[in-house]
Amino acid sequence: MSLHGKRKEIYKYEAPWTVYAMNWSVRPDKRFRLALGSFVEEYNNKVQLVGLDEESSEFICRNTFDHPYPTTKLMWIPDTKGVYPDLLATSGDYLRVWRVGETETRLECLLNNNKNSDFCAPLTSFDWNEVDPYLLGTSSIDTTCFQWPVCLSLLCTHCYQKLL
Repeated sequence: MSLHGKRKEIYKYEAPWTVYAMNWSVRPDKRFRLALGSFVEEYNNKVQLVGLDEESSEFICRNTFDHPYPTTKLMWIPDTKGVYPDLLATSGDYLRVWRVGETETRLECLLNNNKNSDFCAPLTSFDWNEVDPYLLGTSSIDTTCFQWPVCLSLLCTHCYQKLL
């Protein structure tokens, strides 16, 4: 059954935990894909990637990976043409950028602006720059905002050092 033919008006997906954050992917080659972040009151939380199975018209889990603490926000790279790597950013204790593959999701980089302490101020939100997808801005509970360069071919700490 094609989505252009007969289409359901309401789709439902039940995650195995309370959903705290979600975001739609805008990639044209990954239609109807969502990232969902769990809210479990402990350190170990999850991010689940679900997609619409166009044959059954049901959302199914494509991938699940571990995430420390609940995600305060998650966001796919704003790539409406499908020309950038398939990336997902998450915030919580730090900003993390994940590379999403067909069978696995791996941490690409962890961005931390608190280099002088064992503690971090949790990130309350972030946004991906739609004009320049190599920039992410974060806000934190300690009232700071930070702009991050996301270098895909280099280690993120190396990119950060080049800006200093």
